[in-house]
Amino acid sequence: MDRFPHFIIIGAGKCGTTSLHDYLNQHPDIYICPKKETFFFIDDKARENSRKWGSVTTLQEYIDLFAEAPESAILGEISTNYYACPESAELIKRTIPDVKIIAILRDPSERAFSSYQMFIRNGHERRSFAEVITAKTQHITRGFYYQELLPFFQIFPAQQIKILLFDDLIKDQTKFLQDLFEFVGVRQDFLPDVSKRGREGGVPQNHWLHRLLTKKNLLRTSIASLLKLIFPLEKRQQLREKLLRHNIAKNKLDPALRAQLIDLYRDDIIQLQIMINRDLSAWLS
Repeated sequence: MDRFPHFIIIGAGKCGTTSLHDYLNQHPDIYICPKKETFFFIDDKARENSRKWGSVTTLQEYIDLFAEAPESAILGEISTNYYACPESAELIKRTIPDVKIIAILRDPSERAFSSYQMFIRNGHERRSFAEVITAKTQHITRGFYYQELLPFFQIFPAQQIKILLFDDLIKDQTKFLQDLFEFVGVRQDFLPDVSKRGREGGVPQNHWLHRLLTKKNLLRTSIASLLKLIFPLEKRQQLREKLLRHNIAKNKLDPALRAQLIDLYRDDIIQLQIMINRDLSAWLS
């Protein structure tokens, strides 16, 4: 029998979805789709453009992702691109009408800055953050949560939607996870190992060293060949991760730029407060 996910985490990116993936994957009653970001419930053109990222293009291919799940497992998918695609709500509803929709949100100003730093770290952004704000790039537009979530609230019953806050995850992981487990329908007494955090934020202090450690190049290959003679694979990986962490500087968002972002997000935050019935005044300070 074909099986579909019981819940989908639609985003938002840079809000803790990588950590959520790890925690949910540890639960013995949950089977998380082995492919994070399927790009399936988006329009045909966007899906085609996402082939280089491994987009799932057919319904059977999507169903097959859950073929190995135990019969009794609660199935879940995590694809943060759905949150940013207004057509995703209708496409999901049409295929899996009873699915539970989950989103985790973070202070939009901090999320924007985190997204910007990730692009800097990956070598995909060279502008200053001030220039990025002025241009209203993807780093900025993804923080208009009310605007992005509205299609889901218009199509799905409120009881099928769960909006989580990144602040709650940081404040009390146990309570946060018990609340999430209750919503997806699994036992709440299981506590995953939360010692491993998701991707660390920040920007490289030494860009040359960062490229050496993250990009394929002749020097890295030569060093790796030498280290193979000295250290086992696990030790080599630990050394690489340690060097990467030590080379990352965790910058703080400039207060003046934060104020500028708050002005951009203010109306959306106020509307979101009403939509999800949560006090978000901390995001406006």
